[in-house]
Amino acid sequence: MAAALRALPDNSQDHRIAPVVQVAVGKSHALLLTDEGVVYSWGSNNDFGQLGRVSMTKPKMMEPTPLLTGLKQEIIVQIACGMNHCLALTNKGALYSWGSNKAGQLGVEGFSTQTPLSELSEKAPKHVKRFTGTENGLAARSCSCGPESSACVTTKGEVYVWGAISYYLIGQYTGKYARGENCTVPVKIRGLPQDPKLADEWCPDQVSIYKDSFACSMSKLNIEDDMVDLISSLKTRSAALTTMKRLKTQEKEQKPSGADGIFALEELRHLNDEFLAAQKALKEQMEETDQQLHDLRSELAHCKRELTICDQQDSALTEAERSFEEQREEAGDSAVQRRALETKLHDISHFKSSNQRKRMQLLKSRDDTERELLRLTQELTLFTNQQRQLESRARMIRSFQGDQSSRAGNTGDEGLKMADSKRRELDATEPMKLAGVGRFMGLKEVISISDRSLHDVSSSLKEVRAAASNSGDASILEAVLEENLELRKAINALIEEKRSRAEFGSYGDKQEGRENEVVAKGLLQFFEEARGQQPGTSEPVRANEASSGLGMLGFG
Repeated sequence: MAAALRALPDNSQDHRIAPVVQVAVGKSHALLLTDEGVVYSWGSNNDFGQLGRVSMTKPKMMEPTPLLTGLKQEIIVQIACGMNHCLALTNKGALYSWGSNKAGQLGVEGFSTQTPLSELSEKAPKHVKRFTGTENGLAARSCSCGPESSACVTTKGEVYVWGAISYYLIGQYTGKYARGENCTVPVKIRGLPQDPKLADEWCPDQVSIYKDSFACSMSKLNIEDDMVDLISSLKTRSAALTTMKRLKTQEKEQKPSGADGIFALEELRHLNDEFLAAQKALKEQMEETDQQLHDLRSELAHCKRELTICDQQDSALTEAERSFEEQREEAGDSAVQRRALETKLHDISHFKSSNQRKRMQLLKSRDDTERELLRLTQELTLFTNQQRQLESRARMIRSFQGDQSSRAGNTGDEGLKMADSKRRELDATEPMKLAGVGRFMGLKEVISISDRSLHDVSSSLKEVRAAASNSGDASILEAVLEENLELRKAINALIEEKRSRAEFGSYGDKQEGRENEVVAKGLLQFFEEARGQQPGTSEPVRANEASSGLGMLGFG
């Protein structure tokens, strides 16, 4: 296996090789998955077809090679290796398996106990039964392999197993398999233990198996909610790492100072107290909002259950009403029987009306709850952003803490460092630099990000002013920084104005009554002319005007 790893190409030298996102290892074979969804296999043994490809010589077996047969048109998102078999999950939820099928661990059609052991294998990837990625099949969200077992979790949070683990968990107990089920095909695990508090919102996500046992991690039942939480978590981690990197850089540039010292400046003490009070109040608001969100989700789930009950009752009443009407028609001239049936029909009509009113009330309650849930979610997001800003500023204030006597002579230096740090941050918001280092959709997004950065620098001028209060040089640099900030805001406004003019054109002075007159044409007017229409009207332009305009731009 070490020789196989040495055979892997060096990504730093060959830029055609995509980054590896996952590796799986079996007894004598291994797989790797790239971020392009391509699976590579290699190993010292291919007796059971566990490499998923034909390899005539040992050197070819040991060389990592992409699997093309069966997986060429698929984008693989997860891989797993057993002792002598493999699983691959596609982006559509389909499952492929290959290798040894001694215990039915491949989950494919055609398994027979009469087949010789040497022939119980698949040399190329083959669909696992029912997990075909089609509308009529099941879709998996994760998969796992044991030595001679396989398992997966569906997008609905159901756990399926096949192979040896299926026999150990289900097959060895008489009567546990349903009709048509056995250890060679995927079988759903029924009666999974769950915490009642989590059952409505959480479900199994990843599964891990070994011989006769398995374990699952949990995630949100709604995949969209799970993705939102994942993205939020990644953003939080990214912001934390960025902040940590910046603080490490500042620590290298500056001498360390005591963390438990006293603030040298009264204004910094005041700012610190304000931030602590604001953080405490914000934390209380977030806890209250989070509790309200939990209560609303419970209320929403209750409304949905009640609506389901109403629908079931309405169906039952409708069926009973149809039955009584048929009995009334069959009653003939029997007045007593007809009167009894009409009384029952009247009661059913009353019950249906009452059920309909209840249903309308539940629908209104559900809509109100969903609107309130959305509002509170947005409010919690706003509180979270505010908390991050407060924590960032509190860290900045704490960086000024230290022994007052040791900092007395360094106040000017600290002010200079603070002002210079903001100057570098301001320089990084320049639109041309931003466009050169980021991946943006257009100039509008660049300007928007630059404006937000300018706003952050502007909001931190108070801290710079506090740090520079006792230093003449730092005060001058702070004043220059403020002037530079105003100039940059004016430049951004001018760029945005020119961008808007290029896109929509410019119009005459409103006070002179020329607000509808196009003074300078933009892309909007060009496309209106290109389709033979006067800008801003439904009148077609004259043929010579349209042809001359298109000719100037190379279209005529």
